Formats: sequence, C-alpha cells, structure tokens
Amino acid sequence: MAIGALVAVACLFAIIGRLNGGTEAGAWTVAYAIGLASATPGVELARRGRTRWALMATIVGAVGATLGNALP
Repeated sequence: MAIGALVAVACLFAIIGRLNGGTEAGAWTVAYAIGLASATPGVELARRGRTRWALMATIVGAVGATLGNALP
C-alpha cells in the first residue's frame, strides 16, 4: 500500500514541478497522469486485500512515471 501511495505522490509532484518549471504541457503530462490514475486505485486495492491487482496497478503507475521522465 505504501509503495502505491509513493508512486502516486511522486507522479503528482512531478506534474506540479514540471509545470511550475515552465515546461509546456505535452505527452509527459499524459504519461504522469496515467501513472497517477493507475497507482491511486492500487492503494485502495491493497487496503482491501487485493494484493495482486494492487501490485499490477502500482507497476503500471511506475511505468507511467518512468515514461513521463523519458519524454521531453
């Protein structure tokens, strides 16, 4: 549960940080948003005991965050 929350918060701070840094919104915003949108339900899934689904949601969130870092 903590890892899913960490990934979601990292995506949120990355979006805020890059937008405040003057970078135009682009494909990286969508990638971070996908990461945030998939990691957030992972926290709830882990809380309810659906650990396999929570792990999958967290992995998709981490992939979204990594892709957001790779895009200009």
